[in-house]
Order: sequence, then structure tokens, then C-alpha cells
Amino acid sequence: MEKLLIFDFDGTIADTKTLYYKVIYENVKKFGYKYQDVDKIIDLGLSLKNVLKKLGFSFLTSWFLHKKIMKNVKSEASKVKKCKDVDVIKNIKTEKILVTNSLKEFVLPIIKHFKLQSCFHEIYGSEDFSNKIEFIKSYLTSNKIKRENCYYIGDRAADVKIARKVGCKSIVIAGKCAWDSRKEILEEKPDFVLEDIADLRKLF
Repeated sequence: MEKLLIFDFDGTIADTKTLYYKVIYENVKKFGYKYQDVDKIIDLGLSLKNVLKKLGFSFLTSWFLHKKIMKNVKSEASKVKKCKDVDVIKNIKTEKILVTNSLKEFVLPIIKHFKLQSCFHEIYGSEDFSNKIEFIKSYLTSNKIKRENCYYIGDRAADVKIARKVGCKSIVIAGKCAWDSRKEILEEKPDFVLEDIADLRKLF
């Protein structure tokens, strides 16, 4: 395999930030949490399971909240819109996979609706791993992919950290869908910062 592009989903392919923030906050505010509390934890780039754990919920309460939050999120899935020019992915012939902290049961119908399902060689959701960094490392090793030939494409400062820990190059799309500001992204010093996902054509 010459090159591998690993795509994030939320904020990179689908404009989901408002939906997730709203649903998570609506479900935890009755426990005394403020919007700022949720915002601070989500900004760490954790999966929903780890967001709830970080907020201090017990295993049982986290399980209940996780189930309820995902039910609310899925009910709003039809309203999710594509990030700008995301269809350009179809024209990039390099091998591509999708690795997301969202559940596949939420992601797959949206990818199908976007008509992007044939773009990705494989799609992995949060039910496939407990630690995204270790999962990607294992994937690269088992598929004998050199780190220098791997690019992690996301929209947040946390994505730069993931790429760095994996040992691959980071590409951040700092467009309107991005969950982090351009300033926050630049502070992490990604290898590439693009204004639009269409700019990937200049790299590949």
C-alpha cells in the first residue's frame, strides 16, 4: 500500500458539532453540569463513553446516559449535513479508511445517505476499540503500513495529538464544520492545515 488516509467523521465529513453538544448537554444538565463543563470535556476529543466517565458518572449511569444520548442523536441523524466539498473524497484514489469515536450505527446511515460508503475500504466506530490511538497503531502494524505513508485527517487539536502519538502525519480541515477554532488547531502544530477538504486534491 503506497499511502493510507485515515479520516475522522465528526467535523471532518459530517457537520455534527451542534447536534452532539446539544444532546449531551440536555442529558447531563439535570445532574448539575453547566454547558461549559460539557464543552471543556468534549474538547479533549474523547469518545462519548469516556466523556461521561470524565464527567464523573458511575458505570451504570454512564451506560444509561450513553444509550439515551445515542438514541437522541440517531433520531436527529436525518438532519445532519455534509461538510463543505466532502464529495471530493470520491476522487482521491489513495486507500482510505474511516475511524471515528461515534457509533457505526449512527455513522453508517449518514455515510450511505451522503453516498460515500464506497469511498472507504473499511469503517470503524467506537464499538470496535476502546483506545483510538492503540487501535490505529495495531491496524498499521497488522497491515504492514509504514507510519510515514499514513495521514490522519481530522478537524481538531486532539486529532493532531492522535496523529503524533500514532507516528503518522496530521492533516486538519479548519473549515466551518471544525469542532475547534483555527487558533486552537495551530497551537498543536499540525503537519498540514487546510481551509477546505477539497484542498486534499493538492496533496494527493
